[in-house]
Amino acid sequence: MAVTLKFLSEKSGLSITTVSLILNNKNVRVSEKKRQLVLKLAEKYNYVPNYLAQGLVTKKSKAIGLIVPDITNMFFAEIAKNVERKINSEGYSIVLCNTNDNPADELKYANLLFAKGVDALLVCPAVESKGYFDYIENFIQAGKGVIVFDRYFEGNPCSSVISDNLKGSIDAVKYLIKKGHRKIGCITGPANSYSSRLRLEGYKTALQEEGIVYDEKLVKTGNYQFNGGYEQGLDLLKENITAVFICNDLMAYGFYHAAKECGKRIPQDISVIGFDDLLFSAMLDVPLTSVNQNVEAISENILLLLKEILEGSKEIKHIVIPTKITERQSVSEILSIK
Repeated sequence: MAVTLKFLSEKSGLSITTVSLILNNKNVRVSEKKRQLVLKLAEKYNYVPNYLAQGLVTKKSKAIGLIVPDITNMFFAEIAKNVERKINSEGYSIVLCNTNDNPADELKYANLLFAKGVDALLVCPAVESKGYFDYIENFIQAGKGVIVFDRYFEGNPCSSVISDNLKGSIDAVKYLIKKGHRKIGCITGPANSYSSRLRLEGYKTALQEEGIVYDEKLVKTGNYQFNGGYEQGLDLLKENITAVFICNDLMAYGFYHAAKECGKRIPQDISVIGFDDLLFSAMLDVPLTSVNQNVEAISENILLLLKEILEGSKEIKHIVIPTKITERQSVSEILSIK
């Protein structure tokens, strides 16, 4: 039997309205004894709020859509966990969708979440999803806010939270240069990814500012996945580089595997710096030096924007989170040869 407000009303001897106010922690003129009675009855009979019925009245579903491209990537998993924990405490729930970086799946899930009436949408777009802004417009026109995080596309008509990809990459490459490295390779993400383009630009900028000639043979295009770091790493290791900047940690893990297969020791034969600073980066046999994107700050700013949206704000904001380098053991110092 489904336990309803009417059932709890009859058991407690209070009106349905009063019971509802108590369960929603609202101010109501009732004794503490009666308040506790309602709460104990709700617990005893395992009362579950009917959000669908409430939504018909309030026009709110108390649900937030969250679309990520790869839930197996610890970066996205951490953001999902942080956001879910906080909004659960505010009485909201998360509807999580994983696209496997497929833009068709992203569009499918966005339309599904729109049909389900979620109150807002948080999305990290698939790399190829630049042409799918119609679904964002649908949410906005319906009065439901959208926040894009981690990946941003020019012309995006909504708020965003991203890390400072350009500055973080400049810092990473200059870190290698200060350690004496001059022949530095780079494994980028997909060429049409906003973050990938900025990280490659940071690589080029750092070389230029330090008087090192850019060599396109030392740049390989990966896919932000383990296999991309492995396959491009095998190719890049033929170039006799002394260090490599890899544009995310998952590809760095793949590069580690490629280096081992080629008989290269990290950091004795080749130094490696990644971008993300995932949890597993500290657990490798040779812990990975990496650019920390500050997942906590990204999550907090997503939540701040979300709170404003749920309170009715229509203002569009673009927030850039500073990065920092987490130093570990994957980079060695060598004599600089100029």
